[in-house]
This record gives sequence, C-alpha cells and structure tokens, in this order.
Amino acid sequence: MRRTLLTLLLATMPAAIGAQEPTPVQTLPSDVRRMVVDRWNGANEFRASDRADIGATSEVRGNVSVLRGPLMLAGHVTGTVLMINGDVLLEPTARIDGDLIVVGGDVDGLPTAHIGGATRIYRPSLAFREEGERIVALDEAGKPTDENWWQRLERRREGNWSEAVRIVQAGAYNRVEGLPIQLGPAIQRLTPWGSFHLDAAAIVRTGTSFSSDDADVGHVVRSEVRIGRERGIGIGGQIYDDVEPIEAWQLSDLETALAAFLARRDYRDYYLRHGGLGSLTLYGARNLSLSASYGAERWSSRTLQNPFTLFNPDRDWRPNPSVDEGLFHIVDLALRFDTRTDPQDPWSGWYVSSDIEHGGGSISATAQGSSAIRFAPGSKNEYTRGFFDVRRYNRLGPSAQLNMRAVFAGWLGGDQMPLERRVSVDGPGTLPGFGFRTTRTGLDRGNCNIGSAVIGVPAECDRIALGQIEYRSDLRLPFTGGVEDFPRRYRRSHDDISWVLFADAGRGWLIDRGEGVPSFNSNEFPALSTFRTDLGIGLDVMGLGVYCAKALSSPSEPVNFFVRLRHRF
Repeated sequence: MRRTLLTLLLATMPAAIGAQEPTPVQTLPSDVRRMVVDRWNGANEFRASDRADIGATSEVRGNVSVLRGPLMLAGHVTGTVLMINGDVLLEPTARIDGDLIVVGGDVDGLPTAHIGGATRIYRPSLAFREEGERIVALDEAGKPTDENWWQRLERRREGNWSEAVRIVQAGAYNRVEGLPIQLGPAIQRLTPWGSFHLDAAAIVRTGTSFSSDDADVGHVVRSEVRIGRERGIGIGGQIYDDVEPIEAWQLSDLETALAAFLARRDYRDYYLRHGGLGSLTLYGARNLSLSASYGAERWSSRTLQNPFTLFNPDRDWRPNPSVDEGLFHIVDLALRFDTRTDPQDPWSGWYVSSDIEHGGGSISATAQGSSAIRFAPGSKNEYTRGFFDVRRYNRLGPSAQLNMRAVFAGWLGGDQMPLERRVSVDGPGTLPGFGFRTTRTGLDRGNCNIGSAVIGVPAECDRIALGQIEYRSDLRLPFTGGVEDFPRRYRRSHDDISWVLFADAGRGWLIDRGEGVPSFNSNEFPALSTFRTDLGIGLDVMGLGVYCAKALSSPSEPVNFFVRLRHRF
C-alpha cells in the first residue's frame, strides 16, 4: 500500500523527537464507535472482511464497508465507503457519491479522487469482536460498549439463538392497552440451506390484563422458513390476537409511545384483530423485496383505558373511535425498492413503498362516523385499498441536501372502506402546521370528518395526497468528532447538528356516494389550490429534531412546536 509523504513523516516523528513527552494513546469516541458498528451491521451493497478491489469499470450502487482491508478503489460507489482498521487507496478514477469514513487507517489519493460527501478519518482503531456477520464494539477493558437507548429498544438479533422465556415490548405504549409485553419462547437457527425462526408469546397488556373483571391477554405465534441464504424465498405464518394501530405510517412506534407516556397524547387509533395469515416473501434482489400474504381476521373495537402517564395526569385522553366490526379475508401484496445510502440517515437515493390490499367480509357492527352513508349490520363489504410512498434524497454538497416525498393512499375500487382502513393527513407526521384531530366546522380536509364531533374524531378520508420537501444543512460547530490534526475541509458536523427548512402540502377527500357533502368522482383529483399547506424550520441534533411549523393556507392556525426522534421522512 502506497503512503503519502506526510503520512511517513508523521509515522517517524516520535522517534526523531524522543525527548518530548509521549503522546497519550487516543481512544475512539463512543458516538463514533456506535456509528461505525451501525454502518457495518446495517445495509451494505458490498462488504468484505479482508482486501477488497473495486475496479475502474465497476459501480457499486449502495454502501461499501470493509474490515481490515486494504481497499483499492478505482470505480464508482453511489453510497458511503467505510473502512475499519485498514487503509484506503483511491485511484484518480475513484468516485464516491457519499461519505468516506476511515477508522484506524489512512487514505492515499484524496487530491485526485472525487468525494461527493465528507471525508472523516479517525486515527484510533476500533476494538471489536465478530458475531457471525455482525461486529460488537468493545471498550478499553474489552467489554461490549453500550448502545444508545433507542438502539436497545430496536435492536434486531441475528445468527443462532434461542430463549426459553423472551420478554419484549409488543407495540407502542398506548391509551387502550398501556404497555403491551410479549412473554414466551423463541428460537432462530441458521442452516446450510437457509434459516428457521419460531416464536410464541402471550401478550400482557398492562392497562387491562391485571384487572380482575377483564382478563385481557392476547397471543401471537410466528414462524418462517427461508430457503436460501443471500437470496431465496421465505414461507411464513402467524396466528394472533393483538391490538393493531390505524395509520401507523405517520409516526414511529417509539415517537408514539413517548408522546403517550410522557405527555398523555396518543397520535394513533386502535382496533383488535384476531386471526391468522400465511405469507410468501422473495428476497435477495438488489434493493428490492416482494411479499404476498393471505389472512382471515375478525376485527372489533377497543375501549379507552386510563394508563399511567408521567405528566398531565389530569388531562383527558382522546377517546378511541369505534370501528366496523366483522370477519374479513385479506389479500395483501407489498413491494419495496430502496437505494438509500443509509436507511436511518440517507444522503442520496430512492425509497419506494407500494402496498395493495383487497379485503372482503361481512359487517356485524357499524362504527360511528360523520358520513351520512354507513354500513347496515350484516351487510357484505368488498374493497381494494392502496398505499404508495415515494421518496427521493439528493445531496447538494458535502453538508447540504434536498429531500422530497409524495404519498398517495386510499380507496382503489369496490365498496366504501371500513373505518379502520380509512386514511388522513393530520398532525406532526404529515402536516405539522395543523393541530392533530382538531374538531372544525364543515368538511375537514385533514381527516374528512364532517362537522359533527364524532367520538374520537377518527380518520374518515377515502383518499389522501401528501407532498413534503425539506432542505437540510449542517451547522459548522466545533464539536465535529474528528481528529484535530486532520485538515478542516475534510471534517463535517453532520453527526452533531443540522438545521432544516421544510414545507408540506396535502389533503384528504371523499369519493362521491350521494352523501350530499363535498366529494369527488373516483377519477377526479382535487385542485392544488384546495390543499392545506404549511412551512417550518427546526434543528436536528444527532437524530433528535426540534421543530416549529405554521399553517399557510389557514392563517388562523397557531404556530405548532413538535419533536421528532428520527428525520421527518
């Protein structure tokens, strides 16, 4: 491996000036250790545990991670390049669209190569141990380092493992269950032909399971067999009696749970589903996954409880709306396409999520809604529903990006959808300039509630459309986490703090069914001038965002302040 003259001089300098005080041994900062481990264990299009070569005619569409190395790079990488405890040699033809991160090594060829993002070099090596295809960072004493608190909540297990009694959170803390907890055995095995997973658990609901007059305990049994290691087919099945959120796409489980537990504010509605399904998954294609499932579920309403909250104990919970109850047979087809450089912190790439559901069944009990036309008990219902989420992340420079998102969802055909399948654009996850589930006069273009104060103010839109755009840029602050002797132009503060300017536009609408309220034909799209719009700004500190937003289309709406634990999208 060739070395630059500066590197050789730095390497020999301690011997030449031995009369000076010895330089203290540097250790890798804990936040850098976490970042490096997450990137290695995360999504990588190319990964190697020894010497790696990417030729001048080669293109890697995604992230590259190399352990020990060296890495000889002459081609094109559309994502981020990570080198752990090794050196990187960049040829003049090398092109990296994302960041170049080197831990415990050096880089040769920077002046002639093209780096679209930032270059970060950390002199100390990473102490780690390998667990299958994963690595675990070790501290100075050789013990595993702690993950941050949300990583511990979301950590996924890989490799061979089993537990006689596994205790895990079964969903977000919410106002109809409290904290749902799964207790039961689980096993996962890797085989020469693929893998096998099985877990069975009782679901204990802290809000109701311990009540003497309502022994409310659910269950879930899941199993999947995968034929093929890197690519192949997965065959799975589930039986369950659990509480399912309505419109879980707007905010993450963690954000919803903390809002409920801390502030006594629940941003979802819920219903009980009892049944089972079988699934088929095709995996291993580059950036693409396809899955299909068929299930039979009995849907029923859940009543509001009064779970403990840390603050605002005297505030009333928003009631949980009733749903259209009955036995439904569900066919679902889902397609995912993901070329993002990093799912948690993407700098470039596409993300497309497409889901089509066809359901049919008989309504045994009708939900309360503001629509003039509702189901009659015993009526048959058959519908088709779609959800399409398209995102594009664009790097504008080493410390700036422009991101865009479009969401279209709702009714595609058949009868009107049951209430638990209706949609909305309302609140901090979609149009934060507008209050969540606020009762308004006339037809609400956020949740399509029509004037009357329906209990819980449920989502009632047949269709929604949402557009979001944001500009993100790093703030140039001194706590960059890089080494002080590395040129400042190669360091950046993206992992520390960024400022965000954003705008949103969206609305929901009803399909004309002779209700006598503002609605549209099935082939019509509302005029853009009728969309709700807002504008906002915020600070993102290591993934924790603090924002404020103001409605533009409705100036009377107050300024809203909100917190996100992930990027907005």
